[in-house]
Amino acid sequence: MNHQERLFIAIGGAEPKWVARSERRRPRRWPGYVLTAAACLALVLAVGYVLPQRTEPAGPQEPSHVTPSNPPSTDTPDTDGTKSFLPPQGGEIGTLRMLSYAPQSQENAVDFLLYVNEEQFYICEENGLYSIRNTSPLPENFPLCGLDVLHIPGTSPEEAKAAAGETLADHYLEILPEEANIVLPGSLYLRAQNGTDWDSEQAEVWFVDDGQGGTFVLTSRYFLEAEEGLGQGFRDMVSSFRVVSLNEAVPEWMRTLYSTTERLFPALLSNDLSGVSDLLTEDADAEAYGEDVWENLRIASVDYTPDSDRDPSSAIVSVKHRLNLEEGESFNYLTMKLLRQDGQWRLAWSGIEK
Repeated sequence: MNHQERLFIAIGGAEPKWVARSERRRPRRWPGYVLTAAACLALVLAVGYVLPQRTEPAGPQEPSHVTPSNPPSTDTPDTDGTKSFLPPQGGEIGTLRMLSYAPQSQENAVDFLLYVNEEQFYICEENGLYSIRNTSPLPENFPLCGLDVLHIPGTSPEEAKAAAGETLADHYLEILPEEANIVLPGSLYLRAQNGTDWDSEQAEVWFVDDGQGGTFVLTSRYFLEAEEGLGQGFRDMVSSFRVVSLNEAVPEWMRTLYSTTERLFPALLSNDLSGVSDLLTEDADAEAYGEDVWENLRIASVDYTPDSDRDPSSAIVSVKHRLNLEEGESFNYLTMKLLRQDGQWRLAWSGIEK
């Protein structure tokens, strides 16, 4: 795939005249420090608020992502007979991903859900930063494009927005005036840009109350001519962002998926299934380490991917963990497939991925 084909993918079906103009103009090579600043923006937003004096990031980081609170619920009953707060467009956005973020610095996990179009994007997590990137990446000399989700505990959306405004001013030429945010009603919003050329960097940032005194920061980055393609795709995903509280109205299948998983993965990592035999299918292939490692590990996050957002029959669950707390220790993943049978989730198979 050549540069122009990748550009066309980024633009998302732009008219041929736009692609022709891109062919005539040679995209400039961005200085390394600009790419570094873009890649680290979500982390800088947090660091800029937490530390009295902000410092420039040392080098590019692999980012990560997240969502809003108090979403407007729909009046559409789900198949379990409860009212669902899932976005009405549902699977039209993409695949439902539910994530439980359990950073080592916090006792309580913060759960959120997000729809990801997995035909066009992939999602990864590193040090609590969730990153969504295009499966067909643009050449290195194009501005960085992506959606990042970061959770900042103990910081209100207003405080996070104030700190972000200062940080954005360090990296972008213009912070645009406040405008109505129809993507995430009730959330705070900022937009910044680096000029009006076709390849000028754009950033949109949403600040979502997590319901526990913290904030989710969602940062979308793209270049101007890709706004109707990648930019709109990121907005669609942002519109699906929800903070999950099991104390509020959620579909019963979601509640039981969480509770079943919370019983299964400690049993698997403890190498003791005696207390979860009711959660196994008849021919379950339940494998993990083959020994008890529970006391020596730390859970980083849990990622749930059901096969449907309304009436799922199966789900893949990935438990990211580290076997000890030594600095630099790599993460492993306990992957489980669960089947929903007669309203009950049961384990079909599991295994360890490195």
